[in-house]
Amino acid sequence: MSLLPSPFSFKNIRRWINEIRWTIDPFIASQLFIVVSVFLVFLIAPLVRIVYNAFIYQGTFSLAWFYRIFSDPFYISPRLVFSNEFPFIVVEGIKGSLYKVITRQTEAGIETIIYLTGYDLGVIPNTILVALSTTVLSTIIGFVFAFIFARYKFPGAEPLRILLLAPLLSTPFVGAIGLKKMLTSTGVINTLFYDILHILPFKIEPSGLIAVIIVQTLIFYPIVFLNAYTSIINIDPTMEEQAENMGASGFYLFRTVTLPLSLPGVEAGALLVFILSLEDLGTPIVFRGTNAEKVLTYQIFYRLFTPTGYVTGEATALAMILLTLTIVIFLVVRKYVSLRRYAMLTKGGIWRPRVRRLSRKVTLIVYVAAFFTLFMALQPHIGVLLLAFAAKWGTTLLPQYFTLENFLVLFSDPDVFRSILNSLLYSSVATLLIVLLGVSAAYIVSRVEIKGIEALDALVTLPIAIPGIVIATGYFLIFLKTPLDPIVNGAYLLIISYTIRKFPFTVRAVFSGFEQVDKALEESAINLGATRARAFFTISLPLVFLNVLAGGMLSFIYSMSEVSTGIVIGDANPYTAPMTWKMYDMLFKGLTGGFFIPAAMGVILMGLQFIMIVGANLLLRKRATALIGV
Repeated sequence: MSLLPSPFSFKNIRRWINEIRWTIDPFIASQLFIVVSVFLVFLIAPLVRIVYNAFIYQGTFSLAWFYRIFSDPFYISPRLVFSNEFPFIVVEGIKGSLYKVITRQTEAGIETIIYLTGYDLGVIPNTILVALSTTVLSTIIGFVFAFIFARYKFPGAEPLRILLLAPLLSTPFVGAIGLKKMLTSTGVINTLFYDILHILPFKIEPSGLIAVIIVQTLIFYPIVFLNAYTSIINIDPTMEEQAENMGASGFYLFRTVTLPLSLPGVEAGALLVFILSLEDLGTPIVFRGTNAEKVLTYQIFYRLFTPTGYVTGEATALAMILLTLTIVIFLVVRKYVSLRRYAMLTKGGIWRPRVRRLSRKVTLIVYVAAFFTLFMALQPHIGVLLLAFAAKWGTTLLPQYFTLENFLVLFSDPDVFRSILNSLLYSSVATLLIVLLGVSAAYIVSRVEIKGIEALDALVTLPIAIPGIVIATGYFLIFLKTPLDPIVNGAYLLIISYTIRKFPFTVRAVFSGFEQVDKALEESAINLGATRARAFFTISLPLVFLNVLAGGMLSFIYSMSEVSTGIVIGDANPYTAPMTWKMYDMLFKGLTGGFFIPAAMGVILMGLQFIMIVGANLLLRKRATALIGV
């Protein structure tokens, strides 16, 4: 939106300037200047630098990088080939297969294993296809459960609804590794259902892109569930009652009234899942060595630096392509769904939602479906817990024996302990900055009514759509050989990246609080002689303190589990790296490799996530609709 009124005239400009002078006092102006300056320097400038570098080839402005990428079968492999025979157009270049069957001789006889891998269409189509598949599956699962729990009452509904949110307690890397351990041909699922119970006629092992889709679906479906659930319970029941009075009922009522009214929440959740899937770096890293590597985030990470330590032009071009995809989706979110209402917390309706009782037979079906979903969705968490307490785990159903040694290493190993302390320090400082800036931004967006204030709202929400790998790339382009050089000390840029990346969690929670505080309270204080600053600190801020605390808690825990910027910036200086980098290092490249200690670190993170998320919900007395972090 343009900051200038329309039509363009000096009279309108003068009126707009007078409006600003009347509305924005020194207190508001100072808050606005600080917030905008921070985002311009540490968000917009890195993105602009990425766009600039993407068009520079051998020192001159060129489209060469994009030509090379879009003409390379590695990035886009399908090609249209025209022929003289029906159907006249043939698609060639699709590699791999959806699955492959392998049979092998074992002591128990012939064993059949079906490996689910997925077709390879090239990096860019793979990225979009994975995101679309994850979004569709997450939306189906999330919406079905949201509708059931919002519209039907049955014994144990509330505890079961909360249990279905458990996948929100996800941990970097080790969650996917836990699921990988559970689903391999020698893992817990196949051992239990094939070797012991003999239910499955063959073993099934997801791999490659299929495995990425499964992991992301199990992690992200609660986002759709939360958004859709809140949207459904906030539907005014009189809308459906009026439709029933006109003869609508059953599926026709659902299709024509209920579904359209709930679509804002469903669309918000689905589009956020699409963005998160595009941004995901940890899961492709876990399944590397397969076609899971052929997605944009992994290729940017893999190709980011030259052997001499400079950022490559190819990586910046790929980052720009990924940035374009996420920004487009973000704009769709903002156009069709208000992120103020759905991205963080929503207000409940003042009416009583329409709820019916389920029969015993249908209740049993719901329980079976819910527990099967939970059984699959909790495989990463179960795997992480078993790995964290395992001393040795081969091809048996459970670890051979358990130990607490993995947790003792967290405090006895100086490198591991330092990385944990680094994460605690960086996340704490970042949370403090987020609270200071987030309260200011939320207050301005909520209270200042001038043309163009929507631009600030969009700016502080934008980090939702910016992949961490893109921000990390921009930081290396701008801050190398400066006082913030991550090679010298990565702490500063890590704190800054956490602040920018996790800013929307706090600003949305605080904005929700300000929207519930009557402006007349401040106006009365100002009319009685108080300055705006005094009215803010003595009236408004105390009333939204719980919102500030809840938002800060969410920003803190998601800063602790930040993956992309953590491993990219942390890799430049291991001494100042956070615990997510240390987990990556121990899992994939360190000399002290293994799953057990990183899994113990993952359990610590899950515990902190549980405390912070539950605490935030208790403070706000309502359910968050998009507790997300990448």
